[in-house]
Amino acid sequence: MPHVTQADRAEVRLPGRLLAAMVLVAIFALSLSSYVALTRALQYQTRDEGPNAGYAVELASGRLPTIDTPVTTDAQRYPLVVEGLGTMVDEPHRDIWTANHPPLFYVMSLPFVAAADALDAPQVMIVGMRLINAVGSALCVLLVGLIAFEVTRRSTVAFLATGISASCAVLVTAGGHIANDGVAVAASSLTLLATIRILNRGLSPRRLTLVALAGTAAAGAKAPGVLTVVLCGAAIAVALLAEDRSRRGVVRALAASAVATGVPGLATGWFYVRNIVLYGDPTATGALLDKFDRQPNGTWWQVLTDGSLWVDWYERLWVPLVAEGYVVVADLLAVVAVIGLLVLVVRRGGTGPTDHPSSRPGWLLLAVHAAVVLANLVGFVAAGGNPNDRYLLPLMPLLATVLAVGVMAVVDVIPVGSRESRADLAAAATTLALGVYALLIFRWFVGSATYAGRLPNSDARGAELVVAVGVVCGVVAVCLVAWPARTYAARQPFRDQPARRRQGAGGPARRAPR
Repeated sequence: MPHVTQADRAEVRLPGRLLAAMVLVAIFALSLSSYVALTRALQYQTRDEGPNAGYAVELASGRLPTIDTPVTTDAQRYPLVVEGLGTMVDEPHRDIWTANHPPLFYVMSLPFVAAADALDAPQVMIVGMRLINAVGSALCVLLVGLIAFEVTRRSTVAFLATGISASCAVLVTAGGHIANDGVAVAASSLTLLATIRILNRGLSPRRLTLVALAGTAAAGAKAPGVLTVVLCGAAIAVALLAEDRSRRGVVRALAASAVATGVPGLATGWFYVRNIVLYGDPTATGALLDKFDRQPNGTWWQVLTDGSLWVDWYERLWVPLVAEGYVVVADLLAVVAVIGLLVLVVRRGGTGPTDHPSSRPGWLLLAVHAAVVLANLVGFVAAGGNPNDRYLLPLMPLLATVLAVGVMAVVDVIPVGSRESRADLAAAATTLALGVYALLIFRWFVGSATYAGRLPNSDARGAELVVAVGVVCGVVAVCLVAWPARTYAARQPFRDQPARRRQGAGGPARRAPR
């Protein structure tokens, strides 16, 4: 972290119109997830919904399950959960194999378990647990945009990154199932955002508190959150030490890092110790692979160098179903982004840095975080684990931001109109196209055999109204960005302003680059 004065740490605020547009895009994503949550039949084999529901039922009874605890067989209170047991192909799948996960998501679900029992309405538990995941997924969409703005300082990149993540089919449709992914990825993204703000703007009690609380939620929702917590704590320590290497600076750096990692550790460490005692490792991965008789998929190096696996993983983020005709959208997005990134490299190599400020520490943190997550995932797959597309969701802040930067780099070199208006219109048009794509594949998904029935007593018309509201929100968001606005200026860090203004020169504030 560069040495800056207190004045240099003036906060960078998102333009109000842009922030409103990003929130509306997140609501659009939430509406699609909510439709799935409200209407789709309970999914056992494909989405682990039965074991996840069984986990919450066990907690409601005052017991913390293990991976060998059977899913409830109380057909009177939990008929939907028990009915799904008949679809399982073997006995191990009738257990709560998801009990290797920490309990935060399931604790959050307890009010819905109680409400379902009190109202004698089993679907209340199912829908309620799904909506928790849906809200988490929508928050992740918004946080991706906020992170993109923090590392690029470009309004249009931030909005486009939000639109790209909202079009990610696995984030949106999987967000409509009983799973801890939405809460986990949202908490992990918030931890990254809070850490990047410390790297960019300096340490403050409020920012450090946010890192500690978000890190606690990340580690309490899913094991990969622990990696995020450790990495962010280390990043804070390194940044503060680089700023001040005096004895006082060392103490300050170590204390801040201790808070960032210690609070999550004290709050959630007991669960991972329990896993070590019960299964021999913090995530129970080995015990689960043995339970389901999984065989290795090759060496770590073989998985890492399997290009087809990486292409498939990327494409499945946008097309996680058997819908091959839609994969062209994901491929086209990647091709345009790669061209833009190459153009950006050439421009910077030939003419020096562009006039778009960015956060190098933020980029570095996102890159290292992605590398750590992928290294962990490669090892899991090599050992015999399922290369599930949901496991890539923690990478969405980096992936969506890189794609948005690449697309906007192409727009920057198009000699049509002013750069600001061109950037606004391009971000709005691209997001609109991605929104249309999201609706098309959503419609295909709902109408396909993959949907596998409807939830009993589900209100299809009410769910359709939710989607209609989401579509309106998406259209309004695009209009907000496309509409000409000369007041989009965001407050820039003092150090990014020309030297003459640091000396007190007058003149209008510099606008945030589009």
